[in-house]
Amino acid sequence: MRNIKYSLFKISIIALLLFSCEDVLIENPPSALSAESFYQSEEDAIAGLYGAYANIYSIYDVNSIYLGDLIADDLTISPIVSDLLGIEELTFTNEFGSIWATSYSAINRVNVVISSIENIAFDANRKADLIAEAKALRALYYWNLVRFIGDVPLYENAGFTNEELLAPRTPAEDVYAVVIRDLTDAVNELSDSNEPGRINSNIANALLARIYLYRGDYANALTHAKNVIDSGNYDLFSDYADVFKSDNNNGIEHIFQLQFVLGERHTTVPARFGIREIASNRRTYWSSNFAIASLAPSATFVSENPESYRKSVTVSDRYDHIDGVSGTILMTDHYADFPYYINKYDHHRPQQIQSDMNFNIIRYADVLLIAAEASNEVNPGDDVKYTWINKVRKRARTDASGIETPTDLPDLSGLNQDDFRTAVLEERRFELAFEGIRAWDLKRRGEFLIKVRAQGITIEDYKVLFPVPDAQIKLNSNLTQNPGWE
Repeated sequence: MRNIKYSLFKISIIALLLFSCEDVLIENPPSALSAESFYQSEEDAIAGLYGAYANIYSIYDVNSIYLGDLIADDLTISPIVSDLLGIEELTFTNEFGSIWATSYSAINRVNVVISSIENIAFDANRKADLIAEAKALRALYYWNLVRFIGDVPLYENAGFTNEELLAPRTPAEDVYAVVIRDLTDAVNELSDSNEPGRINSNIANALLARIYLYRGDYANALTHAKNVIDSGNYDLFSDYADVFKSDNNNGIEHIFQLQFVLGERHTTVPARFGIREIASNRRTYWSSNFAIASLAPSATFVSENPESYRKSVTVSDRYDHIDGVSGTILMTDHYADFPYYINKYDHHRPQQIQSDMNFNIIRYADVLLIAAEASNEVNPGDDVKYTWINKVRKRARTDASGIETPTDLPDLSGLNQDDFRTAVLEERRFELAFEGIRAWDLKRRGEFLIKVRAQGITIEDYKVLFPVPDAQIKLNSNLTQNPGWE
């Protein structure tokens, strides 16, 4: 497994050097090796594709937690490091500016790969597979852009004039049409497995299920979620904690993960959920003191999260001393305003600020809950929805030894349609906590502003969408700003 990851990272570095782009699809000063001279074989096409994959790291991982959790109601900046991030919640213009540039850089790389593959002589079926995979990857970048800000420029070809480069914003509906078309092609063309971190038909189905759910197209959301379920390729880990252990990377529950390898590319996500130790408590959580720990659960998340084994894995009011002999440290003994911390990634403490834990882009529990929610909308009388949601709840109340606590999160049954809607949204809230999902669930359900304001945060209606980065408007006079951000 490590060799596969190493090859992916090695090739992606080569591709990044070959096809580096500036902020808006403008190639850097040309090197001696052009795309035309580089793309000579199937292996070259794969290298170029890996270069396009590399940009995902700027979309998911830390940024997806900021833009999908921190701006919502369940995640806050730790009260003892309130100035650490140096940014205003609900704005994140710096992070989004980077995402815009990174996404369009990747889209350009994908378009170059697609156009170049057509001119390489190798097996036609392999060509079709690589083109379908490339288009699905492009769809992923466009999906993130369009859900972030709505209308965005649409580029589907590698070659364009300067006038075409300065394109205006394409209506969101047209962008979604391309996203859905390309992912549907991937569903039909690709096999149901691939190397870790690369898109296959199951991943394309799962992404389509999520996209259709977000758009309120429940019939199609259900169809694609069931495609994943019926594939038989996935299941839940028996222990909720196992989902987040690097030893289980690319495991039975992981449909699509961002790949990390210590010494090559690592994630700092676990360290951001730890505890920033104060002088009186130094070297009890970390083996040395690091200031990166910056995020904390909101009080409402802790109080509204039903008691269960899953909750104990997600948040805690205590932790074992790092030395293994000094016993348990109670949060309230040292942190008056920080009674709970997020311990979902505690097993990464020995690695401190570096971790080889893969980041979950989409996992099987999410697909089960998508299927349950969509089924409730399509045919509320069909009890199959309970099969899917109760599978998640059963795992949540079962501890690491396989012992269930029946009074915790009992199986659901007999709910009317509205009550089930509420139940599945809450199940998603606690099952997928701090995985970059919460804000998007609230936005699609029209509850984002309500939940954020309930936290005492002032937020204007227009901030449901993010702005077009100011730097891009300066570069492209045909771009307009989202209302309210002018």
